Amino acid sequence: MKKLLAFTGQLILLLIICKLGYYLADLLHLPIPGNVIGMIVLFILLQTKVLKVEWIELASGFLVKHLAFFFIPITISLMTMGWLFIEFGLGLALALGVSLIFGFIVSAWTVQKLSHRGEVKQHDSAHHNL
Repeated sequence: MKKLLAFTGQLILLLIICKLGYYLADLLHLPIPGNVIGMIVLFILLQTKVLKVEWIELASGFLVKHLAFFFIPITISLMTMGWLFIEFGLGLALALGVSLIFGFIVSAWTVQKLSHRGEVKQHDSAHHNL
């Protein structure tokens, strides 16, 4: 029973943060969806330690574990829009392919830069120890 209450409280907290994102997007006339603003707010709260991971761990873990379930309605809706893929499929495939390649390049570059920076710090600390 205690776990159910904790889960419910954590879920409500996550929903409040999400609704805050929608409110901010509307209030500030931002061209970014409210749920994305909510995730940014959640990230900032977690990074500044205003919100502790333990306060949302149970509910967020459950949501991530069952994430695929939330895509079922979208997938079913897309199945009814075959004409959209026939008309715009090539453009969509091209946009997805280019963004995929760009994402790979940026990710690889970031990993290389961060790993190189780690090597430099390890190398410097090794010289300090001598």
